[in-house]
Amino acid sequence: MTEPIPPEAGGAELDAVGKPQPSRTRTALRIGIRVVVIGVVLVVSGFVLAGIFDDLNPAEIRNALDSLNDAEVISLFMGWLLWIGAQGLQTASLVDGLPARRGVLAYVGPSAVSSVVPGPSDLPVRYAMYQSWGTSPDEAGTAVAASGVFSIGSQLVLPAFAGVAIAVSGIQVDGFLTVIVATTVVLAIAIGLAALVIGSEGRTRWAGAKLDPVIRGVFRLLRKTPPERDLGTIAVEQRTASFAHLQGKWLPTTAATVLTIAAKCSLLIMALRFVGIPEDALGWSAIFAVFALVAGLTIIPITPGSAGVSEIALVGMLAPIAGTAYVNQVAAGVLIYRLLTWILLIPVGLVALGGWRLEQRRKVGDSNT
Repeated sequence: MTEPIPPEAGGAELDAVGKPQPSRTRTALRIGIRVVVIGVVLVVSGFVLAGIFDDLNPAEIRNALDSLNDAEVISLFMGWLLWIGAQGLQTASLVDGLPARRGVLAYVGPSAVSSVVPGPSDLPVRYAMYQSWGTSPDEAGTAVAASGVFSIGSQLVLPAFAGVAIAVSGIQVDGFLTVIVATTVVLAIAIGLAALVIGSEGRTRWAGAKLDPVIRGVFRLLRKTPPERDLGTIAVEQRTASFAHLQGKWLPTTAATVLTIAAKCSLLIMALRFVGIPEDALGWSAIFAVFALVAGLTIIPITPGSAGVSEIALVGMLAPIAGTAYVNQVAAGVLIYRLLTWILLIPVGLVALGGWRLEQRRKVGDSNT
């Protein structure tokens, strides 16, 4: 691994893979632009929801938020800590000997990046963190790939459970909910086909060979150098390495994934209850059904942190189920939930990344000494 070279050492600062880092001014400008984009997306989402629900009232939403007492705020924070701890256990379970505290860092740090940069932007950061803690490049790469498999796999499975929850709760699938369910089903089918391909080495090689010309065309379009080997060979090698890496890790990682899902859904349930939505208006099975559908809907991160998409989907499905009398409480509960599971990750993750960077600089200083 190439350690970052501090400016005082006489060279341009390098990242974890040895590439020159952009200047601080350029980085700050990029972050600023993305924050503005997120703000615009959220404002547009608010107007979209206001157009859908005539009874949506910012003053009523504020009143619902103000109704939280200290015990409820503490409960939400404890629930958030449980969720973060479960995420840390899942992340640590994919690397042999990695402590849970570093698993937490390897989750919240990269998540701060993916919260403002769309796409799998957290993966390179997590890879660099694994390597900095002594994990070999091969194991770090495989662990990152495996984390993606479990993340996407859980989002793929959840919509199936949503169907069961819809049947149990007796939700009427019509209107906006029909669009969400249909979109989620299409995405689930597409990813299910991808899982079917990955399940066989032969199908993996065949799919890689078919996609190879397309990928090379994209590389040429972006004026990038395509891989020397064909995509089929690369895909088979990555599949073999991932399956070998997961030997003995399936059970603990699956258990941690289930705990993570349960803790995150519990945050949504608590947020909705604490703003005044009773069980008879919006039962836990209905909340779980919507939670699972939104997880499937946001498999492909169109916007940073699924900004706008999650808010519209959550309010758009939960409010009709609860009834128009609770539309403002639903909006308030969703705001609390998104604050905990998205916005709060940004400052916490940046602090984690800052601590990790300082640790790496200290290592460089010690080695130079």
